[in-house]
Amino acid sequence: MNNKLSQNLIDGWLGELELNFALRKGTSVLTKCKHTGPFYVKKSFYSKNDNTPHVYLLHPPGGLVGGDKLTLDVKLESGSRALLTTPGSSKFYRSNGICAVQKHTFTLERNTALEWVPQSSIFFPKTKAKIDTTFIIEQGSRIISFEMLCFVNSSLGIYIYPEEVDVFLNICLSNSVGLQERLQINESNCIVKLGGFKISALLFAIPSDEKILDTVRKLITSVKHFQIGGATLLDNILVVRLLGNDNQCLKKILCRIWYAIRPFVIGREVTIPRIWST
Repeated sequence: MNNKLSQNLIDGWLGELELNFALRKGTSVLTKCKHTGPFYVKKSFYSKNDNTPHVYLLHPPGGLVGGDKLTLDVKLESGSRALLTTPGSSKFYRSNGICAVQKHTFTLERNTALEWVPQSSIFFPKTKAKIDTTFIIEQGSRIISFEMLCFVNSSLGIYIYPEEVDVFLNICLSNSVGLQERLQINESNCIVKLGGFKISALLFAIPSDEKILDTVRKLITSVKHFQIGGATLLDNILVVRLLGNDNQCLKKILCRIWYAIRPFVIGREVTIPRIWST
């Protein structure tokens, strides 16, 4: 057994993926795709009415255990656009005492458009996980991003929480303070921090204004059987937070918000990733 493989078995699997998008003859294309380990993409997909490439991030193991690390580095060159998603939920399994780590870095050069809409992250009992996401956004660029974090496994009829989950978000803007936040969840504080709910969802969009904020607030209050949620505007950053217990219900709300604001933020109607229907 070679030393690299032996070290992987001891420390966990490392997956690295580096993507670069650029504008070529009026169409955004994937110009660089470099990967290490079980983390890659096969190709870009385009719809008939939108030249935005849809890229599906593939992680064949289907989940992470303690010691595993996935690193994603995405760059959009000036004028380009892209939509990135995952074919299924990211699963964090029981830890061996070491954290499972996801690190995402997105760099948006001037006048680019990015949609980062992964499916939910699910944290199983006794999970130790860290998710670190940074967006570096230059002037004139646009972005919509959302995520759902599922903290409780109730399949046995009781609530079992993850051991420790640390989620860090950093939005760096060239003309604004941006946003930094950190959510730390563990077995002892999960109920208090989540108000008794199992799932936390976050959506943000740049640039946004009072009109978009008003639209989103009306949409949230119009949803029946919804538990708790709100929206605010920090400079030109729309921030939406939702709490609930129904994964599908929260995903529908996030998608409805996405449908409503995309024409104003991105400049086009939503085209749902085909992988979500398979």
